[in-house]
Amino acid sequence: MAQFWVVAESVLIVFIMKFVDVALSTLFTNFLVRGRRLYTFIFGFLEVNVYLVSLARVLSSMTIYKMLGYAIGYSLGALFGIWLEQKLAIGNQTWLIIPNENPYRLAYHLRDRGFGITTISGSGMDSNRMIILTTTMRKNIALLNASLAELAPDAFVSVLDTRTTMGGHVTRIPRG
Repeated sequence: MAQFWVVAESVLIVFIMKFVDVALSTLFTNFLVRGRRLYTFIFGFLEVNVYLVSLARVLSSMTIYKMLGYAIGYSLGALFGIWLEQKLAIGNQTWLIIPNENPYRLAYHLRDRGFGITTISGSGMDSNRMIILTTTMRKNIALLNASLAELAPDAFVSVLDTRTTMGGHVTRIPRG
């Protein structure tokens, strides 16, 4: 019975270490893509250290149980990293919105909610259209989605991750 707890503890440690490793790796990648140098360095440094320790632990006395703990930790760590990255919502997005009806009403509504809006005239296949552009912090996406669902549920929307912005008005709506 004591042997079971030794193996279980060893597998659990490997699982936790790999879980943390992959979650850190997800954050590292996110900061790398967004050009955040200090955070990229910090999370990259932590991730590699956790990775090396966990790998050494598995390779020192490899068992099928440790390999399973390692694999499950990897998979669940990736899912947790994605969830955590979405909760942190770091960075900006630019939304191109082409409403089918009432583009001026939608633009006014979004401006009234604090979004910086630029409108552009465009030509669609059958008619002229208005394109509404807004760049906002990812933390404000729920409010933007709610506004679109209410006023333009059938609008065409294209979302772009925005690495940097300069000048203009990037929406910084306080959460509340």
